[in-house]
Amino acid sequence: MANGNGWGVSKECDERVEAMTYTFKLSRRLAVSRYAVVVAVAVLVGCDSDTTAPEPDLHPAPVLDRVRLVPAAVTVQTNQSVRFRGERLSPRGERHSLPLTWHASGGLIDDDGIFKATKPGIYKVIGKPRGRQKPDTSVVVVVPPQPNVVAVSVAPDTTTLGPGGANGFAAVGVLNDGSTVAIGVTWQATGGSVDAGGEYIAGTTAGSYHVIAHNIEGTLADTATVTITEPPPPPAPTLDRVVLSPGTLSLSTGATTRLAAYGRTSLGDSVAVEVTYSASGGSITGDGLYTAGTMGGSFRVIASAGTLADTTPVSLSAPPPPPPTSGERPILVGASQLWSSLGLPGTEPFTLAHDAVRAAAITQRIADARSKNIRLLLNMTGGHDPYMSTINGVLQFDMQKWRDSMATYNTVAIKEAVAKAVADGVIIGNSVMDEPHVIGLGDGNTWGPAGTMTKARVDSMCAYVKSIFPTMPVGVVHQHQLFEPTKSYRVCEFLVDQYTARLGTPEQFRDDALAMARRDGMRILFGANELNGGVQDRDGVWDCKDQGGYKGQSSPNCQIPPDSMKRWYPLLARAGCAFRVWRWDDVKANTAEYRAVRLAIRDSLATAIGPTCARP
Repeated sequence: MANGNGWGVSKECDERVEAMTYTFKLSRRLAVSRYAVVVAVAVLVGCDSDTTAPEPDLHPAPVLDRVRLVPAAVTVQTNQSVRFRGERLSPRGERHSLPLTWHASGGLIDDDGIFKATKPGIYKVIGKPRGRQKPDTSVVVVVPPQPNVVAVSVAPDTTTLGPGGANGFAAVGVLNDGSTVAIGVTWQATGGSVDAGGEYIAGTTAGSYHVIAHNIEGTLADTATVTITEPPPPPAPTLDRVVLSPGTLSLSTGATTRLAAYGRTSLGDSVAVEVTYSASGGSITGDGLYTAGTMGGSFRVIASAGTLADTTPVSLSAPPPPPPTSGERPILVGASQLWSSLGLPGTEPFTLAHDAVRAAAITQRIADARSKNIRLLLNMTGGHDPYMSTINGVLQFDMQKWRDSMATYNTVAIKEAVAKAVADGVIIGNSVMDEPHVIGLGDGNTWGPAGTMTKARVDSMCAYVKSIFPTMPVGVVHQHQLFEPTKSYRVCEFLVDQYTARLGTPEQFRDDALAMARRDGMRILFGANELNGGVQDRDGVWDCKDQGGYKGQSSPNCQIPPDSMKRWYPLLARAGCAFRVWRWDDVKANTAEYRAVRLAIRDSLATAIGPTCARP
């Protein structure tokens, strides 16, 4: 037995306790409280300020995952044994017993937690767990026997609990005059469990049960009724997630695959769910059949149900195009200044991009074009201003500057990348200069005074490029009739020849260009000045109403209207090695009408075959 540790009540207090009548004038209402014993504690504490200082918290709220003594507070009679135990509440509310080391401030407590006191008083029982966990304390009020008790009264006399619910019961003795006194009792319960302090925990089975308090002699008892209700029905599962399968997709352009979506409930179950699909980079049907578009890149498919959605990333890559057969291939349609806008709405019909690209970026450009299923008409050196110098006091084209720029492409890595891209059709050619015939316009778009540029000089530029990239077709951009039309190129292999309405009918323009090409042994890559190539508006009011109101970039120019595009573009495209417009514009050339016509042109040329841009 472990005895007291010097914290017991004083002798003076013992005598006062024994002299007390224990008729505390307790009312029935007070007995209803589980902790009616607190009143007795308050009386006894007044005996000696040192007896139980500091006053403990008699009924601490359970703390999850910490030690807790059971019972937390109890009233017993002298020489009545009460067993204490320790338990820990897990974060899930589960109760686990654990061994403790026991101490008491008075009376005796053994290693099994059984406490007994021979004198009335207020005592503390302390249970200390192993390790560094904090101890817990219970309060025991020991009262003398009450021989004049005629009944035991339990409060509350009825209660209703849910499964696993808890309620505290209190018991007092009743005297002949109806007054009540504190007494020690023993507790019994059905339908659940009750500890020595009257704390009842309901079981899980619904029904009517009892909690019974007996006096120590077992001659008197009172019973409270406990009704345990049916457990509430589990909450209806809610849709917590939409899951789209597969989680990622990698496809070739033009391929099809089916995706599926299902729901995941709050209970973790998989359930059918109606979703709405949306997709980029292609199209998707209501039942999840995705068809990849013609352009490579990173896209996504989304399945939505109300506010819930899931996304599958989609990577589209173009299969390597077959090598040109007998100098022929499908007809390509593209635009200049297109590359940075690829992937935006309206650019889907294009299969060719004509843009400048510097040496530092060209290998990546080739790789990106291959993945996007886009063909490249290169403009390696690009621009105008970098190649101008003042020579003999006149600002003009400086061939050495141009050659120095072109030489930056002369590396093993670039040559290998270009050769491979020419072989598999990703690169269709390179233009060495834009409009060499433009001279002395005073708008900055000039290569110098008359005679600065000649076909022979442009031919030397083509020859320099061919010395670095012998398999790549090389050409130049200008209208066939504007630049030394009686002379011929000997090295340059194709001419980017751009039509506008003021040059006559597209049929005549086509026939004249092809005649020159046959004479010089070249190819024509036809084009059109889409932003300014419509019929000009010269009636004094620049509104282009005869061209559908599509105004050009400056008066009197008008855009080529959609109905003209639909007639002119296929006619010219079928006659050349490719077709490209000047230039792509995200706004002016991207209305709903323009987009619809571009798609129609693409479809009309879907099965057409044309020559490559290499010299025949």
